Amino acid sequence: MMQGKRVWMLRLGWPLIVVLLGVFGAWNRAEAQEAGVGSESGSAVDVSAEAGEPDTNRFMSKLTPDEPLYFVIGWNELINAKFQFSFKFAFMNPQGALTRKAPFFSHFYFGYTQTSLWDLEGESKPFYDTSYKPSLFYRHNDVHRSDSGDFRIWGQVGIQHESNGLGGDESRSLNIIYVKPVFEYSRIGGGGHLTVEPRLWVYLGTPDENPDIAEYRGYGDLRMAFTGRSDWQVAATIQVGTSGKGSVKLDGTWPMDKILGRNFDAYLYAQYFNGWGESLRSYNQRLPWQLRLGIAVVR
Repeated sequence: MMQGKRVWMLRLGWPLIVVLLGVFGAWNRAEAQEAGVGSESGSAVDVSAEAGEPDTNRFMSKLTPDEPLYFVIGWNELINAKFQFSFKFAFMNPQGALTRKAPFFSHFYFGYTQTSLWDLEGESKPFYDTSYKPSLFYRHNDVHRSDSGDFRIWGQVGIQHESNGLGGDESRSLNIIYVKPVFEYSRIGGGGHLTVEPRLWVYLGTPDENPDIAEYRGYGDLRMAFTGRSDWQVAATIQVGTSGKGSVKLDGTWPMDKILGRNFDAYLYAQYFNGWGESLRSYNQRLPWQLRLGIAVVR
């Protein structure tokens, strides 16, 4: 019993450490900008670091969130939790000789997203499944912008691996090449903001563990999000496989500073999922719908 507790505590511990490092890095950058620290080119310099210490500011200034970061709990049929952390790292120095001559290279990123489903009713509180998703992609934040500034297009294209780290019959993995254009419309309905994100992909090879995954995941998905003037947001993600089986995920966030003042820089978060394949392990199963509540740091 005690050994099982130590296992799940360790498995939860290191993801939380990464999330905390990301939050610390964002806070540290905000402090540096407010104090005017850094050169005119925008490169961060750790003036407080002693000789021989690692330059953490230089690293953290290039580490930013990618997909949403959240922790939510649901209770339909069994008490469970779902959490995700995600970051991207710009590994090319924007002030380097290569990127100064060819700015194209400054838009390359390494990304990593991890999503876990956690069984909170099992004896040892086991993780039901975890998806590990490293990626390499090119991202351009300003492909097109209207003269009024009300409409913007940006996007990314890349390659992504996804697996659940299990062995035997429960092993799952896939590799995709994807493209994701993003369309943003501002000042809608008196100040709202609409984002439309279609994502299309092709599979590289056919994994033996899940050769029919396209029947449940298809070759793309669509996410739409609307943000109101008070910074609340509702979003929907729709995915349909070639067999007609798919899923829908609905998200709702509300800034906590609207309720608790400026003491908490996070969002109250509600997530609803219904359909096939919430996790990679159960990609061809329709588990009970789930409504989960919790907190999102990045949405």
